[in-house]
Amino acid sequence: MWSRSIFLFPAVVLATLRIEDPSNVISPKLWAADNAIVPDYSIPVVLTQPSPIKAIHKVNGESSSAEHLTWSATANDTSVLLVSNNATFSGSHLKIVKSGYSSNLYDASFWGFNAAVNVANASTAKFDHVNVTVHNGAAQFYSYGEDTIVEVNNAWLYSSGPVSHGLYASGYGTIIGRNIQVYSGGKRSSSFSGDSPVGHVYVYDSIAHAAGIGSATFYALGDIYGENVLGLSEMGPVVFSDGGNTINLINCDCTAGLLGGVAMFSDAQRQSGATLNLTNTKFTTTGAEMPGLWFGNVVADVTLSNSQLVTHSGILVVANYSAITQSFDYYAGYSDNSNLLPAEVTISVTESDLMGDLVAYNGSYISWSLGGYSRWKGAAYSGYGEAIFDVSLDATSHWTLTRDTYIRNFTDSLVSLDNVQSQGHTLYYNATVSTWLKGKTVRLSGGGSAKPLSSSSSDDKSSGRRWNA
Repeated sequence: MWSRSIFLFPAVVLATLRIEDPSNVISPKLWAADNAIVPDYSIPVVLTQPSPIKAIHKVNGESSSAEHLTWSATANDTSVLLVSNNATFSGSHLKIVKSGYSSNLYDASFWGFNAAVNVANASTAKFDHVNVTVHNGAAQFYSYGEDTIVEVNNAWLYSSGPVSHGLYASGYGTIIGRNIQVYSGGKRSSSFSGDSPVGHVYVYDSIAHAAGIGSATFYALGDIYGENVLGLSEMGPVVFSDGGNTINLINCDCTAGLLGGVAMFSDAQRQSGATLNLTNTKFTTTGAEMPGLWFGNVVADVTLSNSQLVTHSGILVVANYSAITQSFDYYAGYSDNSNLLPAEVTISVTESDLMGDLVAYNGSYISWSLGGYSRWKGAAYSGYGEAIFDVSLDATSHWTLTRDTYIRNFTDSLVSLDNVQSQGHTLYYNATVSTWLKGKTVRLSGGGSAKPLSSSSSDDKSSGRRWNA
């Protein structure tokens, strides 16, 4: 059970808000064996939709409805309900119980085999006031195919076992959830998931708790939109994004316990077009080395508006020549994936107060722009090898340095640099790129200065790190 204290006056606790999810009702200890199962993807990929899709209740090419019923299925690779082939279905006050294993995880992931509810092939379905419990490894609500739309309102979802996503869309399918409470205990079982080739997922006013390794609040292979979502990913990031996906989160408060608040990467060739927009949103990372945002082998654009990144590591952003393994529990290097390229990320910050560092590895690039009354306390440096940074401030924003920093292109709307507090540190800029400073050394408040570097590269003697211009 989560417990959150509300402080109205300093050091005085006036109320405690207790936030519950389905794991407070069904103990994960009862299904420890399920949750210990390691997903096995060392099998051939299934590229075409297998048939038939097995289910106890089928709505095929027709309209149907059900209410105040309990449905169940226990066989392997068998759904409780299948809605397919231009069918329509409406269900309310349903209790759905699913057990039985998935014999092929690609069938389960990409085609919805063994899902409690499978809606496919240009069908539409609406559910209201539903209780779904699945065991042994089964998705709960699955949407597959272009023009397939699933709406789930007022739902209580509990799962155990691997690949047991709560709301799940694949193959250009769409799923929309409102007022959802979801818990998943298994590995690679994200709360809200879009899978290959593209899944469209929209979630509003919901609580999500994912406990297993590689289980995120949001998994993106397509488009993700979340609004008013409170999430906890004990052993995963808030957001997994593989490729050029778009994630928009508004008024969300989410905590990550593994990898980073965001893990955006490309699994194969580096892709561009990845987009992350956080508005009135807070990410918290609990690990000693976890960044708020992590990018590997991808080209990404990020906006942070009135948002927070709270990290125990002191690292806001990492950009790296790296990806994530199939085990979803660590960052992979060249030996795991020879197609890797440095990450390139452009981040625009407005109306936000952030504390922490920017770290780039192996030729990666971070562009960091502060505007709209933003404040940043931190520095930029190389984690290993070459690192490229561009930093810009508008006249309303403020930067407090926490160590010497080397910037390729530094721009500031205040030519006097009065909005940079040095704390005695030096800000080195590339004079051949930041030409507006005319190669001058400028005194900064706090006793430090901004100094030019005209060469293409220089060594940071104090840290032993190499900076690339």
